[in-house]
Amino acid sequence: MRVRRALLFLAIVAAQFAIFEAALRTWGHSEAAPAFQGLFVPDATIGYRLQPNARTRYTTAEFETDIAINAQGVRDDRDIGPKPRGEKRIVVLGDSLVLSVQVDLRQTFCRLLEERLNRGAGPIRYRVINAGVQGYGPVEELLFYRTVARRFEPDLVIETIFVGNDAEEAVTSAPRLRADRPAALQALPDSLRIRLRRIVRRSMVLQLIRLRIVSVTDRLGTWMSPPEPPLQSYAEKPAPRIDEGLRISRDCVQAIAADAAADGARTMVMLMPARFQVDDVDYGHLRDAVDAAGGRLLRDAASERFDRALSTLPVPRFDALPALRAALPGPDVFFQQTVHLTPRGHEIVAGALADFIRQQGF
Repeated sequence: MRVRRALLFLAIVAAQFAIFEAALRTWGHSEAAPAFQGLFVPDATIGYRLQPNARTRYTTAEFETDIAINAQGVRDDRDIGPKPRGEKRIVVLGDSLVLSVQVDLRQTFCRLLEERLNRGAGPIRYRVINAGVQGYGPVEELLFYRTVARRFEPDLVIETIFVGNDAEEAVTSAPRLRADRPAALQALPDSLRIRLRRIVRRSMVLQLIRLRIVSVTDRLGTWMSPPEPPLQSYAEKPAPRIDEGLRISRDCVQAIAADAAADGARTMVMLMPARFQVDDVDYGHLRDAVDAAGGRLLRDAASERFDRALSTLPVPRFDALPALRAALPGPDVFFQQTVHLTPRGHEIVAGALADFIRQQGF
């Protein structure tokens, strides 16, 4: 009898899973949608990257965008060939805040920056290349520059640091930098991760579960204990791994700058804040949750820690936080259901970044 009930229960669960899976595949509206996941392809060195020549339409409750990846594997509606005479190229490395699938290509700060720099530039033409990839951190950005982006012949490389979680990302991804690991030991875990990722990516239901877990951890995890990832970067007394992540991030920026210099390019860093550093209501909720758990959240600690960690490098640093705060009050500069910039947020960053680049004499 118990066996029959167990089998019946499993059959019901399987049927419901199939129904939900079919419905989600039909209506989409999530990063879990197969069309969106089709933007990515495994990469033996980096882990994954954007699929060259991929195309999709991304729809959620807050936005609807067409996403095109060019033949070189970056978000652009133009291919990247040999650099013509009189052109200066800027390559912007980063994560989803740079890729910016939430807005049309022409609304991204990369394209807006290009337009601003070309105003009154005379015979010089600027091309800004969006080299952001969803989920990347400093380690992946270094590897992406070495394997892909350096072929774009940059004159300036902008390494974009998302202060909210890049220290955590650096610690997690650091093993990819270890050339001393035996290939046999490296291949098995990498292969297993890729297979598991493919299984999850093929299922809309499993993708949504993964995304919900990440969302709950990011937004509500502070109720469980003093700030946990990614909020450890903002904790009054962060876990030791944050200092380690800052060190790894600094080493990655130094390596990017060295590689870029060897290619004849300059390097700068852009620090991007978390939404709650700009959104007072968002910050209030997180602060109260952390206080209730016996911890203390320092609103700008992550920005300040990255600024200090990178201060010994001979690399200019641009912090987008002051410009975003100065733009308030007004329409939101971040989407309310994600941590990403709205079109207005992109305009603010592009304007401030263009001024900074000009001040640096580029």
